Amino acid sequence: MIQIAVISLLILLIIGMPVCFAIGLSGLLAIMFGSDVPAFMAVQQAVRGMNSFSLMAGPLFILAGEILGAAKLSEKILNFCRACISQLRGGLGMVSVLANMIFAGISGSGAATMSAVGSLTVPELKKAGYKRSFISALIAGSGSLGPIIPPSTNMIVFASLTGFSVGKLFVGGVVPGILIGLCLMVMCWLYARKHNVDSPEGKFEIQSVWKSFKSAFFALITPLIIVGGVISGVFTATESGIIACLYGLICGFFIYRTLKLKDLITIFKRASSSSAMLMMLMGISSIYSYIFARVNLAATIKDFMLGVSKNPTVVVLIIIAIMLVVGCFMETLAATAVILPIVYPIIIALGVDPLMFGVLFSIATVVGGLTPPVGLYLFISMDIAKAPFKEAIKYTAPVVSIVLAVMILILVCPQVVTFLPNLLMGS
Repeated sequence: MIQIAVISLLILLIIGMPVCFAIGLSGLLAIMFGSDVPAFMAVQQAVRGMNSFSLMAGPLFILAGEILGAAKLSEKILNFCRACISQLRGGLGMVSVLANMIFAGISGSGAATMSAVGSLTVPELKKAGYKRSFISALIAGSGSLGPIIPPSTNMIVFASLTGFSVGKLFVGGVVPGILIGLCLMVMCWLYARKHNVDSPEGKFEIQSVWKSFKSAFFALITPLIIVGGVISGVFTATESGIIACLYGLICGFFIYRTLKLKDLITIFKRASSSSAMLMMLMGISSIYSYIFARVNLAATIKDFMLGVSKNPTVVVLIIIAIMLVVGCFMETLAATAVILPIVYPIIIALGVDPLMFGVLFSIATVVGGLTPPVGLYLFISMDIAKAPFKEAIKYTAPVVSIVLAVMILILVCPQVVTFLPNLLMGS
């Protein structure tokens, strides 16, 4: 059964079938020709995979990101960041990173973050002297903070598949996300200094900061409303998605008045397309979860890994390495949905902190988005910056190195992830 599923999946992917359909069809073939279970079981598992209250947060945050992007909150955030740090060497690059970090706390999506902020900053970065290859890597790296800084669609998927607290995952991603963002800012400073570009202009003026802060206030407090409500227990992660949508509509129609009724058609169309992709992927991937459970694959893999090493850290490293490799060839959420149900029981049995593992696993999915041949973040950033692949990949390597370094830090010192959630929400 498992042999039919894996071989047919590889064949379908090689001939170019979209990942989602390849997973579904290979799973169906495995059930039909590798077991005595009725083929209708595939449909039943697909529906069961989408029937999750916690997973509803995904489409809601996708919708919220579209609303807040259309309401031009990214422009307000960008102006505030300019007032704060554009006076530094490499300041425009740092502004792009900081704006992406803040908007990541609104949208929960790396692609939405890159599109909202990157399209606004690219012309300025090029004018300041940055090469388009560096701009592409910078946009990809700062946009990849979307799945790390809460709210995160990847963490929502992790929570829906494992039953772990999505609120703790949200808070656990704060410090690693900030660390990656700060490292990207240092990279901007080093690049600007080495190539003598983006020289400091003007002086820091508290009046300008205050003026831009007042203008961007309602945009800046959005992440605090979303995450703060979850931490305090006022609402669940799913309910926070609803709050984010309502708040975005209030900002767009009544506070900033940047939205019009006709804009809702485009907003709901884009959100529906992205949400359908997410839900279809989660539903169809559940067919594989059923197949793995039926053949008891988790126990087999557990025995294999324990045969290699019984050290929990080594086992986590093996799992993350597998995820990094698979993420290069498969869309990250698809890889998560296929791999996580197998490995999660193993790390729980070994006594690994699920909070640390959850954040680490979510960050690992980012690397797949930065590396070819799939490389969603890389290719979106190349399109925004108009940079060819052979140029963009040169500066993407340092960005990937930064993410990997933070992952190693988390393994060595799990408190980077666990300290804040345990402080705010209890151990």
